[in-house]
Amino acid sequence: METIETPVSVPRARIVMQATDLNDQAGMERAFRDYFRQVAQATPRALNAMLEAELVRCDFSEQSVVLGVEIQPWMTNPGGILHGGVTASLLDLAMGVLSRYVSGGVMTPTIDLNIKYLRSATAPCRLCVSGRITKRGRTFVHAESALWRPGQEDRLLATAEGIYCVQS
Repeated sequence: METIETPVSVPRARIVMQATDLNDQAGMERAFRDYFRQVAQATPRALNAMLEAELVRCDFSEQSVVLGVEIQPWMTNPGGILHGGVTASLLDLAMGVLSRYVSGGVMTPTIDLNIKYLRSATAPCRLCVSGRITKRGRTFVHAESALWRPGQEDRLLATAEGIYCVQS
């Protein structure tokens, strides 16, 4: 019996950051809230939407962001521990959305991601993930990220460094 593969069409969402939101603290907050709302509406079954991250705080002058997420059972491995792939996705999300913001709202796909897994977490629980820009150029944005339980910033679950390519 011959199997014929049919290509699957994945809808591409047009997620827009307004130019007026790229210049100050209030705009940054608005841009991140709008981004997560647009992702949830445009691609509800995509991973970033399913993570249901929300803005906790951001800092325009420090080029940083903190997101909150509720860890759900679907995010765990068979041992009930937060899946390493979900951990990586959360770290990448914080850095990626921030690199997109500091690049004027254009796409900035991940081209390098290095993760250090330090501790585990089990569902259900709330976690925070931060992103901070470490270097920004015309072509690449370098960032770092950390994941922790609220109130336990000194006991990180994972850290990451990423490089993002600015699409023109």
